[in-house]
Amino acid sequence: MAKLSVSYAFDVLIRAVIYLIILLFFGLPLMWLFTSALSKTAGIAWQVPKQLTLANFINVLNQHGIVRSFGNSLYIAIASSLLAVIFASVASYPLSRFKFRGRTFYLMIVLFVTGLPITALMVPLFEMFSKLGWLNSRFYVMLVMAALATPMSIWLLKSFIDGVDASLEEASWVDGATRLRGYVQIVLPLARPGMVVAFILNFLMGWANFYVPFVLLSSNSKFPVVVSIYNFFGNYGSIQYGQLAAFSILYALPVVVLYLLRGGRLGKSMNIGGVKG
Repeated sequence: MAKLSVSYAFDVLIRAVIYLIILLFFGLPLMWLFTSALSKTAGIAWQVPKQLTLANFINVLNQHGIVRSFGNSLYIAIASSLLAVIFASVASYPLSRFKFRGRTFYLMIVLFVTGLPITALMVPLFEMFSKLGWLNSRFYVMLVMAALATPMSIWLLKSFIDGVDASLEEASWVDGATRLRGYVQIVLPLARPGMVVAFILNFLMGWANFYVPFVLLSSNSKFPVVVSIYNFFGNYGSIQYGQLAAFSILYALPVVVLYLLRGGRLGKSMNIGGVKG
């Protein structure tokens, strides 16, 4: 019993040390971020603010074009995510339900495109956009982001549709429903958790993507916030660390809000109802 107690205490101590290291690894940068954002004299070294202030947030929001850049980011991220989910929901159903020649090869191509680095595509994309007159357009940048997000969404939604019992659709066919109606009224509602997960992942990718809009856009009024923060703090002299920290917090807010709204339900498995007899 004594040996068991010592072993248990040692195990608890090891766990506590590991948790403390993880807390310090993630907690210290966050502490620097928040204290710098609320300090008038923030610098690269951490310091306790003598007086808390929201001046850094106000100064960032008062910068010309910053609010517009947040709107540009929301437009690109939301629209591209919705398009990718719509395209993937249409493409993933036949891949899940039908067995046809070339199906495996097509899935491998989709998987290959998912892992293809965006840097390998930017030169031909830029040349194509330049010849077609599509440069400096938020709409076409949004389409590019939707195209980049669609392959991953296809794989994700296919796995969810695979989990929907095909006998549920077959029961609806007995009642006179067409395959399209069964897909819309039965499969899509049951695969909704996968669509939500795909949308959130696509939104995160669209919100954080720097390279595509940086290359394909040229007007400050059309830049998303991820490019604006680079231009503002990378090209204009010394860095204002307080404003940089405030900008970083503002930039992370939409992602944090989205996670808080849906994060608690993303990991739940689908609840499939019984088959009608």
